[in-house]
Amino acid sequence: MSRRFLFARVGWMKRYKGSAADDEKPIGGGSYTRKNVGAEVFNFLPVEGKLRGFFQPSGGKVRLERIEPGFRGDALDGVLLIFVARNPNGGGQYIVGWYRDATLFRQPRSSPWGENFPYVAEAAEDRGKLLPESRRLHRIPTGRGALGQANVWYPCDENGQEKADLGWVDEALRYVDGVADALESETQSEVTLTAEMGIERDAGFQSNPQIRTAIETYAMKWALKRLTDLGLQPKDMHSTQCYDFLCTQGGEHLFVEVKGTQANGRSVSLSLNEVKHALEHKNSALFIVHSVMVNGKRKPRVSGGQEVFCNPWGLSEQDVKPSGYFYTLPP
Repeated sequence: MSRRFLFARVGWMKRYKGSAADDEKPIGGGSYTRKNVGAEVFNFLPVEGKLRGFFQPSGGKVRLERIEPGFRGDALDGVLLIFVARNPNGGGQYIVGWYRDATLFRQPRSSPWGENFPYVAEAAEDRGKLLPESRRLHRIPTGRGALGQANVWYPCDENGQEKADLGWVDEALRYVDGVADALESETQSEVTLTAEMGIERDAGFQSNPQIRTAIETYAMKWALKRLTDLGLQPKDMHSTQCYDFLCTQGGEHLFVEVKGTQANGRSVSLSLNEVKHALEHKNSALFIVHSVMVNGKRKPRVSGGQEVFCNPWGLSEQDVKPSGYFYTLPP
């Protein structure tokens, strides 16, 4: 096999850095976490430069030979370990983060946090990536051939034969490879998480992840139709790039960033990479769907709204202020 990788389902948390008042324990990882704190609670808490992660393998041990056929050792290096979790509110399971160049252990090992919190994977701190909740958008299917009842999906079957013709796996690997370069670093993700708890109201930030996702989806569909009507041939790039649509205008590329908000659209929140990309590419545009209405929280329904299409965007460093980043449109 040319590449070593593994999908592992864990419970859902914001930070995976220990219990906190707003992030008490993993949710939905299995029957154990209904009454107890799952060991994955520390999956992204670095100790002495290393991350130590846990997931619950069937039978209590990791079948390393189903990652690397014929392997018989106790520790396998160079594995891309992708963590998946079920969204406890909106439903579905999504990629929440990963370790690159991880070492996976056949048997659980004792961790710095005590015997109740073992680990089965280890990686250098700078090789781990945790996505903030607002960026957990790549869905992993369930059912036959996918990540179903078992918490671990191996690339090889019981006989060591590589599983084939699984498009969802290729899409997930491309997604991870793409966002590794396009999204924020681990430190920047922490800034995003902090901003999510205290971000300025006038930038229209929505703290409820279900409502936020519904608004983002609504804005993307609106923008897709509008850009298509304008003859710009939009191509959806949001899963792999730090902009949303790649368009064609006058034979040249046009990078379009899309924002949706319940606020009046005068200010929008931007990630560091969105700002950097817009500053570096003058052929960028900003499409805002603002003043939308939302009904419901668990299954929100979005309607209404108005659009603003800034083309060209013309972003400059004087237009943004780091709090995250907020952009205020000129009069």
